[in-house]
Amino acid sequence: MEVKTLSAKELTTIGIGGNFRVYFPESIGELLNLVKDGNFFIVGGGSNLILPDRLPGDLRLVSLSRFKGVKIDGSLLFAGAGESLRRVVGFLLERKLSSIEFLSGIPKATIGGAVAQNAGAFGRSMSDVLSLVRFVDLRSLSVLEIDNFSGFSYRSSPFPDEGIIVEVALRVEERNGIRELVKSYVRRRMDKQPPFWLRTAGSTFKNPEGFSAGYLLDRAGLKGFRVGDLKFSEKHANFMVNTGSATFSQFEELVGIARERVREMFGVELELEVKTIGHFKV
Repeated sequence: MEVKTLSAKELTTIGIGGNFRVYFPESIGELLNLVKDGNFFIVGGGSNLILPDRLPGDLRLVSLSRFKGVKIDGSLLFAGAGESLRRVVGFLLERKLSSIEFLSGIPKATIGGAVAQNAGAFGRSMSDVLSLVRFVDLRSLSVLEIDNFSGFSYRSSPFPDEGIIVEVALRVEERNGIRELVKSYVRRRMDKQPPFWLRTAGSTFKNPEGFSAGYLLDRAGLKGFRVGDLKFSEKHANFMVNTGSATFSQFEELVGIARERVREMFGVELELEVKTIGHFKV
């Protein structure tokens, strides 16, 4: 099993945080050995992750990037948790199949991470196309499968609390014009969100019921608002942009300011959509 020391710039799209040892298991057995004591955190593509300067205690970062593979079996696509959304969408495009094209254009995200967060866009979510999830159960330390996704909700799933996703099956169907549809999703994403080459972590906050988080932040005067090298985008107020050497403490401060302003103006409590590790003070 390979172990590397990697920086937050290599591990996440926003590039906040320190340097960390990362474990790369290549089999279920190696993964089980790493997670059996519960002292671990799974990192995917890092497209919605903010890392601290140091890990709490002796917490281990574990990457599933060796768990790959994509294949079609009838009306299902099977993909390893470490496969990128980009590769899976490309695989589907080549075969003129429809499934997760609504997630096109999200940089570096993995299939496992997208399922764990029940990622979605344009009115659809991963749970809408899931057929099966194979995972390492953290209680029995065995590989189990589920095909009922009633435990999934808006940007939420039973994972990783219940287990570590190692493979998923997605429903697919033939569809004409799928390439044009993917292009339209990417254009819509580019029109509304900061360009993918900027260092962001996707949506900072979940949309509260009945509201858009971006709208609330915009009305609270936070478009372009910054703390040090970290700011809310002028294009979409729910996206933070690292403009230089932003730090985790700047992230904490900016989140705290945003929550306070939105709470005072609208009586709404914003909940983070981006993931963090360990204790988060605001």
